[in-house]
Amino acid sequence: MSETTHPSPNDGRQPRRVLSLLDAVCIIVGTIIGAGIFKMPGYVAANLPNVYWLAGIWIFGGLVALVGALCFAELTTCYPDRGGDYGYLKRAYHRRVGFAFSWAAFWIIRPGSIGSMAMICGDFLSEIMPWNVNYAGNVFAAISVVLITWVNLVGIRIGKTSLNLLTFAKVVGILLIILAAFSIWSVGPSDVAQPVDQTAAVAEGAEGADVADGAEAETVSVWSSFWLAMVFVMFAYGGWNDIAFVATEVKNPRRNLLGALVIGTSCVVLIYLLVNLALVMGLGFDRMAELGRNWQDVTSVLVSENMGDFGLTLFAILVAVSCLGAMNAMIFTSPRIYSATALDYPQLSWLAATDDHRGWWRAMLLQMVVTLMFIGLFGFNEKMEFDQQGIENIVVATAPYFWSFLALTVMSLVVCRWKYDQQQFRGFRVPLFPLFPLFFTAACIFMTYRGWVFMAQQELWIPTIGIAVWMLVGIGLSFALKSSHSREA
Repeated sequence: MSETTHPSPNDGRQPRRVLSLLDAVCIIVGTIIGAGIFKMPGYVAANLPNVYWLAGIWIFGGLVALVGALCFAELTTCYPDRGGDYGYLKRAYHRRVGFAFSWAAFWIIRPGSIGSMAMICGDFLSEIMPWNVNYAGNVFAAISVVLITWVNLVGIRIGKTSLNLLTFAKVVGILLIILAAFSIWSVGPSDVAQPVDQTAAVAEGAEGADVADGAEAETVSVWSSFWLAMVFVMFAYGGWNDIAFVATEVKNPRRNLLGALVIGTSCVVLIYLLVNLALVMGLGFDRMAELGRNWQDVTSVLVSENMGDFGLTLFAILVAVSCLGAMNAMIFTSPRIYSATALDYPQLSWLAATDDHRGWWRAMLLQMVVTLMFIGLFGFNEKMEFDQQGIENIVVATAPYFWSFLALTVMSLVVCRWKYDQQQFRGFRVPLFPLFPLFFTAACIFMTYRGWVFMAQQELWIPTIGIAVWMLVGIGLSFALKSSHSREA
């Protein structure tokens, strides 16, 4: 069979299938549930009129994520390419598109995601320490990156075991907070659905205020705020696509990959709904929105008001564990991207996976160094103190690249259906094709657009230009490096 029609365009060296359905579900849940669910509910509520909109947007965001998961279910079962997105992009478009993704993943997307989680982890841990040191948060962030990298360097079995344990720990912890919130149910039905004053919402959500008619202006403002809230919701749902990076290591992939994507994503949707409902019951919708407008963590407020300092300490530990779990999932999956790329480029062969996984070790260590650079660059303000805004800036600066490449990856499903005879593959087929892939691609394009707009509004010109220039360097490098394939996938 020629290379253009073979299910896997890599060199045939396939890794062992050692990941069970449970492992795959834990990768998805562990990656998605990081710190977003603790930080985002208040921000989302601040941009919505009542609790019904709040529940609706989290359900809608979950459905968008589920549509994307179904698209990836077909990609992972029909095209078991090493490196996940890298293989799909190379197959559908050109090897240089795949290389551009790997470059962005190594320098921008993965260190940005890991670094932001590490900084949130360090922030919460520093708050419960008996001493007050300006840079303690960044020290804890750096230690967490080194620690989780070391755990994964020990071996794949240790890495997946720690991933599973951290995932179970944070899910149990979140469920305990939900039970505690319901046990202190402090508001009634009349308190949870009161509309908030949209004029006090985040400034970006006030687009359309110049409309002459008052009722029409209010409608425009609500929908504009809804789309801003959607950015926060989709950030909280991000990460389920990481399963593609280890798809070739999952046992019984035709059954387990689809099951993991559906089960994992559905579990997260349910947990997120319960968390938001618990917050509404414990604080009331108006209070949530008010705290969100002041950029306060609503979950911390709920815990501190009802459980005191001891409860707040336990909550900080839970957030730290949640962040460590998300970091572990990302550090565990990232080397697969770079190894797949290295197999196609002899000049990068030192990053390719070998029997003793030395290539993965090198990739993990280099990824750790780049992540520590991100923490150093974004984690301090002008006074060399811990910069809370730095966490947000990392997310904002890297989000457009994450969502734009995710859009290209999902569209690669449409391209591959057109280029290859689907009958030769026995994998899952996404329903309502091509509506689902097109719908999810549109959602990704919207997220990319909102990311660029937010960066412009925050005047983050230096990181924006710097990252863009470095991205162009990677594209130029893709022309300089010679591929090991005589023909492109």
